[in-house]
Amino acid sequence: MAIIRLTTIMEKWMRICATAILILILLTPFTVYASESHFANLQERLIADGLDANLVRSVYQNSLVKLELEVVAANLVRSEATLNYDQFLSKYSVHKAKRYIERHGASLEEANRRFGVEPPVVVAVLMVETALGTYPGKYQTINVLSTMAVSQEESVREKIFADLTEEQKQMQSRAVMSKRLTKRASRSYRELKAVLNYAHKNDIDPFAIVGSSEGAIGIPQFLPSNIEHYGRDGDGDGRIDLFNHPDAIASVAFYLRAHRWGRAENAKQKKKVLLYYNRSNYYADTVYTLAQKLNGNKPL
Repeated sequence: MAIIRLTTIMEKWMRICATAILILILLTPFTVYASESHFANLQERLIADGLDANLVRSVYQNSLVKLELEVVAANLVRSEATLNYDQFLSKYSVHKAKRYIERHGASLEEANRRFGVEPPVVVAVLMVETALGTYPGKYQTINVLSTMAVSQEESVREKIFADLTEEQKQMQSRAVMSKRLTKRASRSYRELKAVLNYAHKNDIDPFAIVGSSEGAIGIPQFLPSNIEHYGRDGDGDGRIDLFNHPDAIASVAFYLRAHRWGRAENAKQKKKVLLYYNRSNYYADTVYTLAQKLNGNKPL
């Protein structure tokens, strides 16, 4: 009887295992197909625009690729007015920024020598952007930009709208949100191409690049296309890594110089340059005020 009972248990266990394996076999291809299908047209468009076909296929066949519906939906109703830049003018933030200047003094002085942008200004930008690299973002940039790039497709757009909470739906009309998605889809496609090229050129795993819900990356929160134009190697290793402090410092300094920081003669003109970094007067005022505090409250 014990042998019969043992045999029965083993048969049941084998049937359970076989069923589980069958489910995995059936489910895995469907999951891969479901992920790829959202981005099928996007893949062909990227390849047609000259991106390496093997690179594109490897990205969109990766199990990590997915639609970031919740992130994109939340961005549709996000307002600059909800941000609190005043926190970066606190005694704690000023003290932290001063210690950063001490720790990265050599890189800051080198950037000042090369590009003519004072260390307090560069540090103020980095503080307001990511608290000096403490909060560079947590979203996979490939997924955020890919989702926004395909948001002009009706099926994806409906999924985004469905992911909005009832409260969010009351914040903007559907027409306004549709218009915003269309505009962002075009911009995000350009940024997607840029981040793929950036990853390929610098031998970086695309899925290792994380950033903001808008697709900005690194300590200075550059959009990928800005890395192509303004990214600079600050430590001489031949690569541009915006999660590396010397590179981040050099890149911010060069960006500001490229937008004529050196020709700005007064506070109004300097804040106007800062508006190229972020089109918010609140942002520009905060960065400038923090830079002054770091400069001993002396004019910049």
